[in-house]
Amino acid sequence: MMLKFDLLKEHNNLPLFHFKGEIATSGICAIFGDSGAGKTSFLRALAGLDNDFKGLLQFKNCCWQNSDLFIKTEKRHIGMVFQEPRLFPHLDALGNLQLACKKTKKTLFTIQELARLLDFEDLLDKKTDQLSGGQKQRIAIARAILSGPDLLMMDEPLSSLDLHSRQLLLPFIKKMSADIPILYITHSMQELFYLSKQMILINNGEVEAIGPAQKLFLDSRLSLVKHDHCAMLLTVEALVWDEQYSVTKGLLDGQELILAITKKDPLQSIQIKVESKDVIIATERLHASSLQNCLSVCIEKIETISLNKSLLTLNAGTQKLLAKITQKSVSELKLKEKQQVFAYIKAVGLLNENL
Repeated sequence: MMLKFDLLKEHNNLPLFHFKGEIATSGICAIFGDSGAGKTSFLRALAGLDNDFKGLLQFKNCCWQNSDLFIKTEKRHIGMVFQEPRLFPHLDALGNLQLACKKTKKTLFTIQELARLLDFEDLLDKKTDQLSGGQKQRIAIARAILSGPDLLMMDEPLSSLDLHSRQLLLPFIKKMSADIPILYITHSMQELFYLSKQMILINNGEVEAIGPAQKLFLDSRLSLVKHDHCAMLLTVEALVWDEQYSVTKGLLDGQELILAITKKDPLQSIQIKVESKDVIIATERLHASSLQNCLSVCIEKIETISLNKSLLTLNAGTQKLLAKITQKSVSELKLKEKQQVFAYIKAVGLLNENL
């Protein structure tokens, strides 16, 4: 299924937003970018919630918008989940869900099945003002699914939720994407890497790039490099539990890495997120340091990204990581491309079911 769009919104005859591109809608496509870049405006344009956009919009084999046509939101067969749950306050939880069921004859789950999966079985008779923010959002997500959408659009749905709700919803959303394609706005690097393999990068009211997150974060021409928390996703394998120090050890391209994972059933592999700001470069091994994780890497690329910062692309073998350091450090360490150095990792983000 393809989603193709070329949508323009003007103000005083000047472009305010111009979103152009196409994606294969399968799984989760994350929409990422700075605050104010236009992510929510992009989603509203796709949903038909802002009819000031002109241009072309097609989903699957159906045209939602062109110069002669504008299909209203309720006819697009999409499910919407916003930052705020937007439940009807005069109805209890069950009443909100039953309204959604009336919109379709096809649904993947019953109300009772979703109540069990999302842990709100005992909340169905509660009015919305009796529910916490996390409880309301779980019901809002269930409501969107019960409407039988062909496409689910989510605008930072977990941004203000409690840990219990996040732990329930993240794996559930990821699993759901096998049946319903999802467009998902997030500011969270953890959510971005955990949920999606493809992303749309929005910058200054335009689609700057579309592609796999890993590939886009390696492209220093994109606005992503200015993010303090730009990161790479890495795979650690051959995990073993160290009983003496209560840590998990694993191999990243054959090199040992220590992870602060509480003891669990044995894992074959795990994905970790390493942010560029958490990588320290040394030309020699540090012999007296609390830093435990050190990788021997080759500097693949050195790029100037600001007046005083450089971005290093480091090759650990089959995987790459990024390091953002000062140009002063590059000069004083006499760093150059194809040089073998040591990358010390200050912190590791674990990508698992407990984000």
